[in-house]
Amino acid sequence: MAFVVAVVYTDWRYRRIPNAFTYPVMLVGLVLGGFEAVPGEVFANGLLDHVAGLVVGFLIAYPFYAMGGLKAGDGKYLMAVGALRGLSLLLAGAVYGALLGGVIALGFIAVRRLRPANGVGASMGGVMKTWIPYGVALGLGTLLALAVELSGRLPGATM
Repeated sequence: MAFVVAVVYTDWRYRRIPNAFTYPVMLVGLVLGGFEAVPGEVFANGLLDHVAGLVVGFLIAYPFYAMGGLKAGDGKYLMAVGALRGLSLLLAGAVYGALLGGVIALGFIAVRRLRPANGVGASMGGVMKTWIPYGVALGLGTLLALAVELSGRLPGATM
């Protein structure tokens, strides 16, 4: 959670997700995956699941990065989440993050359309060039996915 909160803060405040956050988390995630693999379940909860999460995080992010929809930090964030928690949390967090990102984008577009700022006109061209904090959406999506996962494990949960 500390990693996700730090990413959300830095992306919102400074418009970037530092490599100093993502690369160490990727490494720690793979090491923890190796420890999980020791008892014998290599894929379900082990190293392969963490490696698959890292690779799928890249595969999800790269097309959007190549088209200019995501910045590199957003992609590395997804890879770090996949490496740290595995494939299931990565996929759920990415889906929730995409949905939240759409809501955030609509909010930014509505505000910019109604109240032009910083010399950017209210034309759709100006609105579409607005920076949108997608790392914030991905982070909130990850926290939502984690909350859903944990609620299913709580005693008395009916999921």
